Amino acid sequence: MKRLSIVFGFLLLTGIVANAQKAHFGFRVGASNTTYYGSDFSAVKDAASIQPIWKPTAGFYVNSEVSDYFWIKTEFNYVNRGYTHKEFGTTLKTNYYCIDVYPLTAAFHYKGAQIFAGPSVSLLVASQKDSLIAGQVKKINDNKLDGINRYDVGIMAGVEYEFNFGLNLGVRMVHGFTSLYEPVNNVQTQWFNQSYMFTLGYSIGKKPESSKE
Repeated sequence: MKRLSIVFGFLLLTGIVANAQKAHFGFRVGASNTTYYGSDFSAVKDAASIQPIWKPTAGFYVNSEVSDYFWIKTEFNYVNRGYTHKEFGTTLKTNYYCIDVYPLTAAFHYKGAQIFAGPSVSLLVASQKDSLIAGQVKKINDNKLDGINRYDVGIMAGVEYEFNFGLNLGVRMVHGFTSLYEPVNNVQTQWFNQSYMFTLGYSIGKKPESSKE
């Protein structure tokens, strides 16, 4: 965990330094939907009717204009990677509360349109699960996260359009490479995240093209 914290801090610092010049700070809100993939997930899904659910997401970002056509993006997002499943005919929810960092995302920019891709690091901070106890649904908080990987390393890619007054609309896909669960009897569980986000954001202090000198 200590090694992960060092890597996480390094990526964070690198992203901030890289975006220190000609940068636009902004914030965004939106909706996220997480699906999963892997043989273990497929086996459980068939038995438990697991379904992804839409959840709110929010975050902030720094866009650095390296040139007219090339930007570097650094983003920090709150993402709830939740799903529902049925147990004895009752729908139960599971929520995984995550902080996503996309430290160095390369973006091709042309007349407001962007296409981008880069590494992602996700830190799981807490979870909450519905549990059926004596016929009643009880919410169980799990902050210890025993048996669950607290981090996920993957890739993020997306497209975005930003109007010249700062408003932007975007779609992102985050594809995780780290299993949600830790190995069992030295066998790695095959259960991975794949999230989709639709966002609305605003870059603070960005001047319209018509007002630039």
